[in-house]
Amino acid sequence: MLAWPIGLVVALLLCLPAQAAPLTAYTVPVFPWTFPDQPERGVSPEILRFLFDRAGLTVTLSTLPYVRAINGLRSGENVAAVLIPDAERDKFAAQLCQIGQIRSGVLYKHQRYQQLAPSRLSGMVVGVPRGTRALDRLKSLDADLYPLESVEQGLRMLKADRLDATFVSRPGSISALEQAGLKSRDYHWLEIDVQPVVIYISHKSPLMQDKAAMARLKAACEGPGRARMAALLKRYQ
Repeated sequence: MLAWPIGLVVALLLCLPAQAAPLTAYTVPVFPWTFPDQPERGVSPEILRFLFDRAGLTVTLSTLPYVRAINGLRSGENVAAVLIPDAERDKFAAQLCQIGQIRSGVLYKHQRYQQLAPSRLSGMVVGVPRGTRALDRLKSLDADLYPLESVEQGLRMLKADRLDATFVSRPGSISALEQAGLKSRDYHWLEIDVQPVVIYISHKSPLMQDKAAMARLKAACEGPGRARMAALLKRYQ
């Protein structure tokens, strides 16, 4: 007598739409793009949360080191990331929209170097976070690049004179100095490059199979969404 009700329940369950796969976006712990100890705060998570909410999608946010976040984008484990675009990343992820620009440069002690120009970085030891493409131009300037685990590590090493200069971006350079306990009057910032910042969606993400969801995300970037992202970037300048 129990076989019929159980079979009916199973049949009804099979007719229901499948539960959408959970979406996780990993941001990189580079202030102010993400607060290292607060993965829900910063430019990247706040913009991703805003766009996914507008598109009616639920996403879990967390942080990973730069290289692991990019590898997750390649594998599909990381559904979305805020990154500088390049041809390599275009192979495994699609650019959803541009959210603004990043001004990339290096910080150095003006007591050691009165006024640096890019050409004078040749032979200097410059700290650069692993995986970032923000300072690729440094490779052509013959600087000795020191791989960092974080921007904060670079600032600590610069303060201790273990680096000649270290990576800092704008927006965020002044706030990063304050958080590290460094006085801005003791340092100069040398701009190296200005590049766009985009939201990438992994080709292997479940989102890429959902054309309606992708269309909603794309629409979320426009109009009020664009104004909201611009205001957020300005807040962190």
